Amino acid sequence: MAFSVNTNVSAMAALRTLTMTQSALNSTQRQIETGLKVAEAKDDPSTFTIAQGMRGDVGSLKAIQEGLSFGQATVNMANAGALQISNTIIDLNKKVTQSFNDGLDITILQEEADALVEQITAIVGTTIFNGVNLIDGSGTDLEVLSALGGVTQTVTAQDATVASLGLTAFDLEADSLELTLDNNFAIADADVYTLTLDDGSQHKFEFDTGGAALASTVDEANGIYVHAVPISAGQSFNEMLGTMANVMRQEGFAVDIGESGVITITTGQSITAFTALNGATNLVGAGNPIAQAAVTGNDPLAVLENAEMLVGQILTTLGTAANRLDSQSEFTQLLVDKLEEGLGILVDANLAEASAELQALQTKEQLGIQSLSIANQRPQSILSLFQ
Repeated sequence: MAFSVNTNVSAMAALRTLTMTQSALNSTQRQIETGLKVAEAKDDPSTFTIAQGMRGDVGSLKAIQEGLSFGQATVNMANAGALQISNTIIDLNKKVTQSFNDGLDITILQEEADALVEQITAIVGTTIFNGVNLIDGSGTDLEVLSALGGVTQTVTAQDATVASLGLTAFDLEADSLELTLDNNFAIADADVYTLTLDDGSQHKFEFDTGGAALASTVDEANGIYVHAVPISAGQSFNEMLGTMANVMRQEGFAVDIGESGVITITTGQSITAFTALNGATNLVGAGNPIAQAAVTGNDPLAVLENAEMLVGQILTTLGTAANRLDSQSEFTQLLVDKLEEGLGILVDANLAEASAELQALQTKEQLGIQSLSIANQRPQSILSLFQ
């Protein structure tokens, strides 16, 4: 080997080895500091890109979890309100039963019943979570983000107001209506049957085959409400009548169709008129040969039974929605866990290996420094040639 003070091959080799050792040492130290074997793109470009996509999915799923939590809280609040309304209707039942006893002051019982109805209104008005009320009849459904890609679950808004439950102006002595139909009674498209209540409000039930807009007009300011009764041309009279009964029940009227063909309609207050065939004939006491309605004794228990049925439907709908949201929340958490598990497999460092490698590299670094020191001293041996 030639001796030269300009080129120290040994020192260059030692420096190169030491530099490689220090680079590996820095990489191992970064793994220990961050806990990641792929902390940035230069560590492993393809793996880092995949990991970033997975981190994006994890972030999105956690945002979905927050939305599901909001949905769960909103539905739980609505469930609590509906349950309290159901309990209040049970209390109303007690008052009705008490009113059947002779010797009790019906006026005092009516005041207590009125207070319970007002309590239902208060419950509906205060069953709000973050500005959302699912039982006030506003008709605004709750869309809950439930999956990636903007997929949502719809929680249908409910109507637990006293008007929908048929408890407006609930009267312990309210009269019910019995409608007797002749065999010649018929129903046709656009026929309107109107119930006029004691407070002057009117509920119009219009039969509709779906071919045109309803002829009746809603005027809530004057207490006029219109309810569509969907029918088809192929339905029998009894089927059409059953459809009307179901629509009436959904609007808070208790309807019973007896085997003899007598229909009993009951609501929270007295029915003063029942007009048929587009309002041309008032069937109450009219002596109409085809159909005649008669006001009978009060049946507030039937009203409350119908209200309980409606609240039960609300509880069922909200309970089902709550279960769906709970299941989706659990599934979303499972997805987050699995994604984070997969992400860990891709990028997490094995700290046991990193610790062992750190010890080895530190030893190699010390040896490299010693080797470089020895290589740097070699050119000085040339001086002995000139002595």
